[in-house]
Parts: sequence; C-alpha cells; structure tokens
Amino acid sequence: MRTTVSLIFTVLLTLSSNVWADQSKYPLNIAPSASIEPADVVQIVVDALRVNNPDSGDDGIATVWRFAAPSNKAMTGPLERFTKMLKGGYGDMLNHIDSDYGPIEVQDDIAIQPVWLTTPSGDEVAYVFQLRRQGPGEFEGIWMTESVYPIAPKRRGTAI
Repeated sequence: MRTTVSLIFTVLLTLSSNVWADQSKYPLNIAPSASIEPADVVQIVVDALRVNNPDSGDDGIATVWRFAAPSNKAMTGPLERFTKMLKGGYGDMLNHIDSDYGPIEVQDDIAIQPVWLTTPSGDEVAYVFQLRRQGPGEFEGIWMTESVYPIAPKRRGTAI
C-alpha cells in the first residue's frame, strides 16, 4: 500500500511539473535580451531551476548559465563547473515545487530580489538574486545575474 501511495504521489508530482512547464511564461531556450526586465530575468532563472532535467542535459541549469553575467561566469564557469557548483551548493533550488517572489528593488543598473522556494520535501529556503544591467560589450543593456546569496527564510513575503 505504501509503495502504491508513493508511486501515485511521484506520478502526480511529475505530471504537475510537466503541466507547469507547459504554462511557463518563458521557454527554457530563451536567450538574454535587453527587452527582458530584471524581475522577468529572476523569474526565468527560478523557473528554469524548477524544471531542470538531468536527463535532458540539465537544460534548466543551461538556461541559468545563459543569464549569468560575464563576471559571474568568470568566477563559476565553464558550464560543467557551474553545473557541479549549483548541484553541490544550491541543490535545494533544483526542482523546487513552489516559489514566492519578494519585491524587486532596482537602483540604477543594479536590481535585487528575494525569492522563497519550497523544496520537494516541504522545506523553505530563501535566496537573494542580484542582477546588473551590463555595460558596453556583447551584453550591453541586458539584465544578467551577478550573484545569488542564501538568506535565512523567516517567513514568506519578508522584505530584505
């Protein structure tokens, strides 16, 4: 009986994740663009982490990598190293089942936004995303993730 209930739960969780992925505002293959606002960049990254699939080459992590600022990539790359780092130190972000976004604060070319995630086990974790609008060069004018910091999850909706 316990195995049957566990199997049913797993199937339902998989189906709900697939339905969610189909309803996501952005596809996993989206590329950074100057037309994407900072709050949308955070949503793209968080959504990609939610639906990451190791069997598809960690496609969610690859999306997160595309939106990483060059300064971030210089510290964490290449992609293979970034993937290992994310799975090792930020694994609770992968395949989370719920997310709650705090207010985004934008000042000049920097944006920060807290995000609360519910892991598949029901634990709550929280992170602050820091984005920067890129200066002259290949990504000029594009908001990209500069860093992500874990914070203590006091309760959903608490501002930083």
